[in-house]
Order: sequence, then structure tokens, then C-alpha cells
Amino acid sequence: MMIEFLPSSSAYKAERTNLPAYCVYMVKKMQLTGRNDQIALFLGVIGLLLLSTMLGGCTKSNISDRKIDYIDLTRAVELYEKQQAKGDIALFIDTRKPERFAEGHIPGAKNMRTPDIDLRYGTDPALEEFKNLIIYGENAGQANTHAMAKRMIEAGYNGFAKRRVKVFLGGWREWEITGLDIEVSTTDE
Repeated sequence: MMIEFLPSSSAYKAERTNLPAYCVYMVKKMQLTGRNDQIALFLGVIGLLLLSTMLGGCTKSNISDRKIDYIDLTRAVELYEKQQAKGDIALFIDTRKPERFAEGHIPGAKNMRTPDIDLRYGTDPALEEFKNLIIYGENAGQANTHAMAKRMIEAGYNGFAKRRVKVFLGGWREWEITGLDIEVSTTDE
């Protein structure tokens, strides 16, 4: 009775490509065993998965997260110091709102938002001069930081052999809390 829509449970286990049918199967199975608390939890998890899938799709990018290089504070500081010495090593790109950027940012950073990268025109020569493009936001969980990285990769900033686009996971909060150099501005740079 509980798996009447499936040929057999073993056949279903071999092919789990039909997620809606699997969800119905699991809910019916839990109902028969009287596990209403598990039903609520299961449906909540499925809801969160669907929501995260929809939100992740907001960028309309075909770029996988695996194509993004992530760096920690140590590597970010190393690139910052090399940039201060040489000048063409790294550009830090702050994806926060202009007001937050003006309140404080990594010295020399450029404030850019995802729509600033126009895929129709390819790469920006002003960004091409840098060997590394370090993208950061408020913190590691900021979605627009990952969206910006994907957009820049899609625009062609990562070459075939060299991955230039990197996401600084700690973001502005880690940089500021650590007591590293900061810059304050009154206008968008």
C-alpha cells in the first residue's frame, strides 16, 4: 500500500532520480509508522533544499563552485603585501554596498557589484593588469561575493591555465577584527 506508485522498493533504491516520488514515498512511510515529528523535519529539510536551490540559481550562471578558488586570511595578507610592494599583483574587489564600502575597506580595494560585470563586453582592461582578483564581502557567507566570482569567471577573467579570480573567505569582518590596515572613503572608488 505505501509503495503502490513504485514497482518495487529495491528497484527504486537503484534509481533515485525521481525526487518528488521519493519524497512522497518517505512521507507515506513515516505516516504509517506514526512519526509525525520526523515528517515535519523531513519536509523542513526538503523545503530548505529547494529554497537554497532557487537562491543559488539567482545568478543564472553555469559556473560551478568548484571553479572558484578560495583563500584564507594568511594568503590574502600575503597578496596584499605583495601588491603594496609591486603594484600589479592583486586587486581586492569589495562586493558590499557603497555605503558599507565607504565606512571602511581593504586599502586600494575597488567597490564593485555583480551588475558592474557586463558579459557582453568581455573583460575590463583596468582589471586585466592584475595577476589576482580577490573578491570579498562582509563575511564568508555573503552570497553576492560568490555571485561576483562566478560572474567574473564567466566573463573570462580566469584563463585556461591560470585561475586569477579568488574569494577571500574571511571577508571584511576577519580583516577588520584582525587589526589590519583599513581605508575609509567618502565616495565610491
